[in-house]
Parts: sequence; structure tokens; C-alpha cells
Amino acid sequence: MRRALAFCLLGALGVQAQVIPRQFALSKALVDSNASYYGDSTSYSGLAGNSIIDIYATGDSLLFFGSNRGLTLTANRGLTFRSYVAEEVSLPRAGVSALAVDDSTVAVAGIMDTLIAGEYNAMGTGISYSLDFGHTWTYLPQPQDPVDSDTFLVATLGDSTVRRLAVTTAIFNTTYDLAYAKGLIWAASWAGGLRMYDLATSGWSVILLPRDGDTTLSCSDVPAGYQLNPLDPKDGGNHNHKAFSVIAYDSLVWVGTVAGINKGIIDEAGCIAWTHYTSRWNQLSGNWVVALHHQVASGVERIWAATWNAEDPQEQRGVSYTEDGGRTWQTTLLGEKANNITSFGDDIYVSTENGLFKSKDGRSWALFQGAEDAITGERVWTEEVYGALIDSRDSTLWIGTPDGLAHTANQGITWRIDRSFISTTTAGEVRFYAYPNPFYLSVHNVLQGAGHVRFQYHITATEEGRTARVDIYDFAMNPVKSLAARQHGSAGDFSQVWDGRNEAGFEVANGVYYCRLALGSSDYWTKVIVIK
Repeated sequence: MRRALAFCLLGALGVQAQVIPRQFALSKALVDSNASYYGDSTSYSGLAGNSIIDIYATGDSLLFFGSNRGLTLTANRGLTFRSYVAEEVSLPRAGVSALAVDDSTVAVAGIMDTLIAGEYNAMGTGISYSLDFGHTWTYLPQPQDPVDSDTFLVATLGDSTVRRLAVTTAIFNTTYDLAYAKGLIWAASWAGGLRMYDLATSGWSVILLPRDGDTTLSCSDVPAGYQLNPLDPKDGGNHNHKAFSVIAYDSLVWVGTVAGINKGIIDEAGCIAWTHYTSRWNQLSGNWVVALHHQVASGVERIWAATWNAEDPQEQRGVSYTEDGGRTWQTTLLGEKANNITSFGDDIYVSTENGLFKSKDGRSWALFQGAEDAITGERVWTEEVYGALIDSRDSTLWIGTPDGLAHTANQGITWRIDRSFISTTTAGEVRFYAYPNPFYLSVHNVLQGAGHVRFQYHITATEEGRTARVDIYDFAMNPVKSLAARQHGSAGDFSQVWDGRNEAGFEVANGVYYCRLALGSSDYWTKVIVIK
């Protein structure tokens, strides 16, 4: 399922497609004190980050979460969380750009920003896989060609020899989606294209895709002058060679690019015959395919795609799907920016910029209300949903957002929200702080048109029952806003939220704002930088 999502760390990224396993295995996933995710040096308590991109379930009780700051696991269906320390367990550095889970096999790709000539650019940090439910990992560097390669290398397609552009750097070579099937890891990367890793041979293969103008590509029918080239078409390249999403099952592999959808049928010799679908030829809503999903429901098999507009002015955002293996395509949710797609039986769930949509037929849709924790009153301060999962073991709905993780056991009537933050009880940590900081009004935690910043603090056992109030002042110490006072009847970590507006309801100007936590007779101070 990938998709261009805004990571706090990475800026706007293309995300990955969420591939939900076709069958959740009930083989026992052993969890013990020797497991890597319970080691003192290999993991830490809590979520790794608050931008939750991917969610997968496996075993009897395991759930994996990919976020902007790394990989998280829960061995008890969300009661507690552990996050991996990447360098301690051979995982890619920084954020998770793609995640795939199938029974005991887990594959994860990494992404980070790197500064080049004064600009930040995304780069892949490698791919790791585990064959034992995440206990141990094997790390693979970001797949690329040797730095001393010629500009073009030779590739074979059937009995033909073709040219392919050498990709010799991890810059822009970011894996936005992964799929796993039959001992093969499929990696959809931007500049790196589609590649396949065979666990049996421990080797990568570069997979050739049709050019932008080709409707098919097979080993027995190679077009004259064919070359694999992900550069811009004006430079002789093809958008269809920029892979963005992938799913694989049985003898099929489906790949989404910036120029449509490609269906691959793998023969016994391993050769792939491709059919290429686009908005112009097949009425997809758009050619930029950021997510793919395979659904089997009531005897009907569907391929779903989150399709964004690319270059053609006739394209638009929406969801495209086929019920006949790609011969015909239908569109729905036109105008919606879809990030991810998943299903549970007959129900289809689409994660979008405006929330999570649910449908039974692909035509009539219901939109979930925003998540609010039934116990703490915490809420998710954003409409956007990055990814979702229905856990078939207990029918719990999980959603990943830019502002944390939420799950519900009753289809959204009540929610529990989990979030990554540094407790102010941590040794050396200040008693009161704001995050995110700097606070971008139009970017961070936007809900109903307003951004939001949190003020974090804790209440000790001796402070139970005291009233906590947050007051905000400008640089000249003029009062700007007083948040509603809260009385805490129990000890613990708490937060209050400000929407960046003054008492009159207007957005404040750019600048530094001083913030006071008045807790009983004690005052604690912090500051936040506001940027419009």
C-alpha cells in the first residue's frame, strides 16, 4: 500500500500499500524473555513514533506497527508495546517505509532524510526480514547497483537482452512497499523499481515492467528498443518503472506505479507476463497507484487500488477496483485522497485524508467519526488515517494516524488511543514541555482546519486532586490564551492541547510563546515556537 504520507521526520513521503495477510495463522507465536523484542538493549517500552503507517497481525497475539520512528510490536494485542532498537537487532535505520507480514515471516524497509546540496531528500536505509515472528533479523542493504557501474547494464527477458539504467545510490531509491509470498520478498522502490529477493538463493533480481506506452510485456514479446529506465519521460525514462505498491499471492504479482497498475502472471520457469492498466485505457481514476489490496469475499475476488492523479488533467484521486482480474475497472470515492486499503470478509476499509471509510459493496460508504479515548478523553487530533486493520482473531479495528494509534472493539463506539511521548517523570526530563515544537499551524495535528500542539506533564501521588491550568503568553508576556483548567483525581501522565488561537479565536502570529503550567501553588514554564 504505498502512498505519499507526511512523516513528521521525513516530510511528505510516498507510503506503502498495506497488504493484509489472506489468512491469519493461529500457529503459536512464542513470546519469552529471550525474544529480541524483550531484551533490555534491543527494545524499549512504548510506541516508536506517532505516525503509524502499517499495521499487521500474526500468530496468536502478535501485532506489528510501522511508524516514522521505527518498528513496534505488541505480544498481547495492545496491552503493552515494545519498540525495536534498530542497530541492536539488524533493522533498517530511522522510519519504516514498508512492512509485510505472512505467518512467521516479517519484512520491513527503512527510510530517512539526508541533506544534499542544502536540500533534504529521501533515501532507503535497507530491508530486513525475520523468519521467526520478529525474534531474529537478517539485514539487507538497500538494493542498488555497484557505484562504479556503467550508466546502462544488461538484463535478460526470456531469450532477449535489454538495457536497464543502473541505480547506484540509495538517494530517491526508497522502498515504499513490500510483499511476501512463496519464499519471495517483492520490493517496490521509487528509483530502484521492482525487485525480488529469493530467500532460497539469497539474491536480488531486477524485474522488468512495461514502458509507459506498452499494454503488455512478456518473455516471448519484447518490444524493439526496450530499456528499463525510471527517469522522467522527457529524459527518455518511464513513470511505469517507478514502483510504488505491490501485492503477491499464488502465481500473481500486482504492481502500482506512477503510470498505472501492472498485473504479472508468473510461469513455472519464473518468467512474468505483464498486463498494464492505466486511466486512459482502462478508466482508472488516476495513474499514481499508492496502495493495492487483494480481497476475497462471498465468492468474489477483487483487486483494490488507491489511485491518485499523476500528470493527465483528466485524472483524479479516488479508488479503483476490478472484479474480473483486470479486464474491467470501476471507480469509487472519487475526489478522496486514499492512503491505504484493507478488508474483512465482505467489508472494505479505505484510509483517507478525511478519515476511515467503510463499505460492503464499494458504492455506498460510511465515514467513521474521529477517535476519542473513552477513559482518558484523549483524542486523535487529525482527520487523516494512514492505515487500518481488522484483526480477525477478535474483530478489533486498528487505525494508524499522524497522531498516534487507536483501536476499537465495537466498530468505533468506544476507542482506546495510544501515543508515543516522553514522560516528564523520566530522569533528566523537564516537568512540563510542548510537542511538536516548533509547532506548524497548518501541518501538525490538523483537525477541522486547525493545527494542535500538546503540553505534556505529570501528576504525582501527592498532587492528586489539584487543578492544572495552562496559560500561554506572547514574547512580551501579554496573555494570549488560557486553556480550560483540569482537575486530576489520580497520578499519571497527562496532556492538554492548544489550537494555536488566541482568546478571540484568531490564529496567533509566528513567534515564541511562553507557556505556564499552574499546578496548585506551583508554576512550571516552557516555550513553543509557532510557525504558520
